[in-house]
Amino acid sequence: MKNVFKTLSLIGVLLLASCNDNASLQRYFVDHQEDNDFIAVDVPSSLLDKESINLDEEELEALESIKKVNFLALPLNSDTETKFNEESAAIAKILNSDKYETLMRFGTNGTKAVLKYQGDDDDIDEVIVFATDQKKGLALVRVLGDNMRPEKMAKLMKSVERGKIDLEAFKKIGETIDVHIGD
Repeated sequence: MKNVFKTLSLIGVLLLASCNDNASLQRYFVDHQEDNDFIAVDVPSSLLDKESINLDEEELEALESIKKVNFLALPLNSDTETKFNEESAAIAKILNSDKYETLMRFGTNGTKAVLKYQGDDDDIDEVIVFATDQKKGLALVRVLGDNMRPEKMAKLMKSVERGKIDLEAFKKIGETIDVHIGD
């Protein structure tokens, strides 16, 4: 009986340990929401007034497929330099798992960014942007949705570029980061 109990205990411990090794992006966001070094903002898609935006049917469909945007940033300063390196490595480890596909990587002048997604090529559930800047810090953006289609999302992004969608809420997030970085 003791051997059965020991065996079951060992299996339980191994299962718990294996579950804890699989860090998730969701867990990362939750764990860092209350960290005072981070800036965390959750923006529901309802923040955009869809009625006042002049979008065609495909653009509106793409916008409606977005449910929420999670934003997490760690401004870089003398107090957060070590944390910046640790957190950048932790995020990169999560994003390098097999469940995320890379759409593109880009970088210039000390800034690096990667755009990843989770889901099927024609039915994306989550889009992730992870950017680091050696002077400003890191930013992690997670766009959650249902049935996001790449071609419609690309069209929606072009609408944003043409100014058809007012992204004032996101501009304020950017201003907040610049203020904190300058402190």
